[in-house]
Amino acid sequence: MARVNVDAVVHWPEICWKGGRNCRVTSLIDLVFPPTTTAYLMPLPSTLNKVEQQWGMRSAGAFLHLPTTGASVFRWTRTGDEPFSYSAVAQPNSLLLSVVLRPMRARSHVGENEVWAGPINAGSVRLLSLPPGQNAGFSCSGPFDLLHIHLPLEGLQIAARRFGIGFDGFRKDCGPLYRSDDVGHLLGTQFVRALDHQGAAARMYADGIAQSLVAHLLRHYDCCLEDEQVSIAKDDGLRVAFDYVESQSGEEIGVARLASLAGMSEFHFLRRFKQRYGITPHAHVVNARLRLAKADLMSSNKNILQIAMDRGFSNSSHLARAFRKAEGMTPQDYRKARGF
Repeated sequence: MARVNVDAVVHWPEICWKGGRNCRVTSLIDLVFPPTTTAYLMPLPSTLNKVEQQWGMRSAGAFLHLPTTGASVFRWTRTGDEPFSYSAVAQPNSLLLSVVLRPMRARSHVGENEVWAGPINAGSVRLLSLPPGQNAGFSCSGPFDLLHIHLPLEGLQIAARRFGIGFDGFRKDCGPLYRSDDVGHLLGTQFVRALDHQGAAARMYADGIAQSLVAHLLRHYDCCLEDEQVSIAKDDGLRVAFDYVESQSGEEIGVARLASLAGMSEFHFLRRFKQRYGITPHAHVVNARLRLAKADLMSSNKNILQIAMDRGFSNSSHLARAFRKAEGMTPQDYRKARGF
């Protein structure tokens, strides 16, 4: 089991990038980072150019915010021998899977501590996660070819719930820092193939690979299961309430209704929901509505007011406030930045 250190997991715009060309891609599913730099990931970068500026290089290809899992995939390739260093500050509720596509030598650090120094074999995989605000990164003096797959914890939790897997995160400090993972490497090479193409079909293919990767991680990497004292019945009730929000987010949803679905008092429901999912029921409702609103902004010609009303916001100002808080921009700016 690998330890985790997070470069960044963000809700990237829905754009496919290949070889320096970006092309607008319509969402296919109505939804449920100079050579030495530190990337401070709040507020989030709004364009791929800013991510590349943080790295000090162009990406060799990227899929941003794949719809089903929320995953973002970046390929970083370098052929020179000059010293290179990259460092970033971890965000909450995020994971990074780093796949080494060619042999390299590197030094990795977490905070002030060096955690690796030496060669890394092709096919090695590192699953990374750190407390929010923790700095981590790597340096090297040779070529590298890396695939970084950024996964929001919420996407993993949703996938786990659908298959009855208790999941609150991956265990830390278990196993080697870089591990051999044939399946993880194989899925990484499939991402590379998808990045070699453009358009909606390649993005759909990458979305399917991301789902396979999530299933692989949940099955083969140690999970932190929730407290065994929580009864199965209560866990099922929380899942019913969580999934109800996912499917009915456009409706008026109150705590009383969700607590009733979970079979708990409102007090215990609020406490158990936050313990189980790391967010409040209200935040979950808003997040679900925003995901659907983003998909509408990307895939429809609806005006902002219509999107707001369809997705459970009281008016366009309500949507704009939630959007600024989550994305640092207005819905209009989000749509314009994506080419609409």
